[in-house]
Amino acid sequence: MPDTAPLSFSISALNRATDSQAAAMMDRVVERSPWLAHRAAAARPFRDADHLAAWLATEVSHLSHDEAVLLLCAHPELSPSDPANITQASQNEQGRLRLLRPDLQLSERLSELNRRYLRHHGYPFVIALHAQTDISAVIAQFEHRLAADPDEELTCALGEVVSVMRARLAKLAGAMPTTNGAPETTFTSVTSTRGSGP
Repeated sequence: MPDTAPLSFSISALNRATDSQAAAMMDRVVERSPWLAHRAAAARPFRDADHLAAWLATEVSHLSHDEAVLLLCAHPELSPSDPANITQASQNEQGRLRLLRPDLQLSERLSELNRRYLRHHGYPFVIALHAQTDISAVIAQFEHRLAADPDEELTCALGEVVSVMRARLAKLAGAMPTTNGAPETTFTSVTSTRGSGP
């Protein structure tokens, strides 16, 4: 078997793949975080997509603070200045709400919010766009979370990352239960049980 990622994603293919193939497959689920993709490859086999999603949620909940911030910083800000430089998955997610080419007023508003959020929390604002119906809902959450308690916001942001990963798994493996288009997920806290780096 060539040491490259299989063209199609399935849990059985993931389980059969070499370590490097499996990590490459997981790149489609996790956002530019190869260290997490390799951890998932090492944790195989998975029974099904639910098992993998549960493993990801547990793994994220046990990240150190530094790892958590690293994971969040791998995600693009909303309406990035260079949309072509973000992953295809992120382009699809932001493109659904027309965030890749917003009008001038929205672009300026998002730029301001992005700057303020990054300055306050130290990582980009992450929201599971698959669960949002329109840009007004996104802006409302952005404004609300901007002034949130840092510890509470870190947990919230990581929960959004888990929701994004579950939604990507749903699209790739077609096996995740959803409610109003949003995969069901529970994420409660972050515990610093690891070292300071991936």
